[in-house]
Amino acid sequence: MATTPGLGGGGSVGVAFETTMGTYEAPDVFVPILSESLEYTEDKYLSEQIRQQSIHTEAKPSYYHVEGDIELEVDPNNILYFLYATRHTPTKTGVGPFTYKFVPNSAGTGATAAGPTTSKTLSITIVRNGEVFGYTGCVLSGFEFSVNTDTGILMATLNIMGLAEGEEADPTEVWIAPVLYGADAHRIYLDAAGATPAFAGGVDVNHNGFTFGVNFNPTAENRVRSDRSASYIAYHITEGTVSADIDFLTRDDYDNFVSTNKRAIRMESLNGGATLAAATDGVRLQANNYFFNSYAAPLEGMGDLVAADTEGRMLGITGGDAYEVHVKSAVAIT
Repeated sequence: MATTPGLGGGGSVGVAFETTMGTYEAPDVFVPILSESLEYTEDKYLSEQIRQQSIHTEAKPSYYHVEGDIELEVDPNNILYFLYATRHTPTKTGVGPFTYKFVPNSAGTGATAAGPTTSKTLSITIVRNGEVFGYTGCVLSGFEFSVNTDTGILMATLNIMGLAEGEEADPTEVWIAPVLYGADAHRIYLDAAGATPAFAGGVDVNHNGFTFGVNFNPTAENRVRSDRSASYIAYHITEGTVSADIDFLTRDDYDNFVSTNKRAIRMESLNGGATLAAATDGVRLQANNYFFNSYAAPLEGMGDLVAADTEGRMLGITGGDAYEVHVKSAVAIT
């Protein structure tokens, strides 16, 4: 137990795949983060017995679950663990470095199964000023990858939802050198919508920032049993978005917005090499079928650039996937 206030920099976050959903596993890998907000979430029951007083008369524990966000710099050494805890079908190819591909599926709940081609649930261990919190049955309720417009660094915000929390043993942290994607790592490509867009038109250089987001709209479900923690996490409608400020040069994208024309976009962040296949490691975020759901290009001021503030919505497509997330990494998920 700490005797003095501590700084966030003295904390740590570790993750591990669970063998049994909701059963705690000590960390296998420690993840450098920028911030986290995981918390025990409960609406306690307050009794409104009428006893000649207009005030609650008793409180009882109620159902609870875990939720919060983790913000981090995208690193191929650890982002894989979180992507495995999503509503995706993963595949793994190559002999090292490996290429992992995640595409959406219609699973109704988070689950844990062995092997590199199945989704997982996570145990997340967080040390805050010497106190250890173990969060179990964790999945991503959504995520957002963004190229920071000020620094050019690829960042991610991971929305976490889990079943339970408990006090666990203090882990022994082990850290490895970071792999980050800076301002010279990113390339954006555009194409017409399709099951397998070619993106043969060259690099687009007119995007100011880029945000790729997915929301699985989950709920923590409770069932009658002798346990207050959530029974499972249920997924609902998947929503995918692509947002960016784009230099306003022609009416083409505005006309696409008005006509609800579909198109495809790919953003790659690479460590060496001109393609994901040639790179040492990298991340590819790709929407195969999306449309502009909003588009505005106002004159904001005399000295301001004319730019379009856009948000696109992803759609399913016959013979393919609405979107794909690829990670090339030396990490071997088995």
